Amino acid sequence: MNRFKKQILLISSFLALILAILGIQYVNNSSKPATDTISVNENISDPPVSPVTDSSNVQVTDSETVTTTEPVTSPPEPYTPVTIAMTGDILLSERLYQRYCDGGITGFLSPVVADTLAKADITFVNQEFPFSNRGTPESGKEYTYCVPTSYSHIFPEMGVDIVSLSNNHTLDYGQDALLDTFTVLDEIGIDYIGAGRDLNRARQLVTKEVRGKIIGFLAASRVVPSGEWYARNAGGGYEARAGVFTTYDSAALCEEIRKAKEICDVVIVYAHWGIERQEVAADYQRILAKDYIDAGADLVVGSHAHVMQGVEYYKDVPIVYGLGNFLFSNYYSRTTVLTVTIDESDKCSISFLPCKSQTYYTSECDAAGQEDFYSFLNRVSFGVTFD
Repeated sequence: MNRFKKQILLISSFLALILAILGIQYVNNSSKPATDTISVNENISDPPVSPVTDSSNVQVTDSETVTTTEPVTSPPEPYTPVTIAMTGDILLSERLYQRYCDGGITGFLSPVVADTLAKADITFVNQEFPFSNRGTPESGKEYTYCVPTSYSHIFPEMGVDIVSLSNNHTLDYGQDALLDTFTVLDEIGIDYIGAGRDLNRARQLVTKEVRGKIIGFLAASRVVPSGEWYARNAGGGYEARAGVFTTYDSAALCEEIRKAKEICDVVIVYAHWGIERQEVAADYQRILAKDYIDAGADLVVGSHAHVMQGVEYYKDVPIVYGLGNFLFSNYYSRTTVLTVTIDESDKCSISFLPCKSQTYYTSECDAAGQEDFYSFLNRVSFGVTFD
């Protein structure tokens, strides 16, 4: 019996040694309570796992394959072109104001025309008068205009955002009336270009930002009654003088265009120029326009002749020489709303809403009127054909 026990112990010791080599601890039932348990050696580490290096990705370990899921991103929003509505000369006369009192904005604009102005991102007009209740008419002028300040609320209701004051009627009622004009426009929140309390303000660039595009506006006049209308800075023994920024040659305006181009995506230049009632642009207009474009202008638009003038392209940049009378007098009816569309590459495209203005009411043309409108543009434009 003793020999048998010794054989059992010898076999148990041999098995324990084998199990120890294999990393499994043998439990001797004779010395510890039975638990039916085997313990895993803690010195054996878990298999390595690749570290997560980007918290935005999810890594899934399956055997030896790691699958990475990229973050979901929304597609970019499509570009929406910027639109600018531009009109020619406006005079808010007493008769037009009466139409407004009788029927609101659509008392003097058709619903289609009013809607075109209201829906544009920016609406620009030529304001051919001062807003004031004081002043004295300029002596020696055949026509002088001044509009009561109480009429000024019409512009915001039309959707006007910016006006040019660089023209030959801005100072019809003198310095006081012009200073009142600046005050009124500031009060109703409408920007102005081409005139100011001194030369620095008169030539000042005005910018509008629309959907990330910075659009700059400059204006100057080639038509003023006298040198007393020129804006002037203080210095050299002279006081500052309110007035207009002029462009009898292109140098001063081109300098402003070059500076504007450094900070703007698009620069639009308005010029008050031409010969009254002459439908074909004068040679000097064509020369000045090309100088402006060489300096960096992306669009050149003008008025003054009280009739529409033609279109020309230079270096693929449109020039619209004259927009005519939009709301002015009744002796000439052909007019338009010019719509400027700015694409993603900052290129300006133009289109016209053919209009007529009669008895202080401006409306879109019918089919026959449209045919006449484009036939006219074909006749007075330079190297441009309209269908």
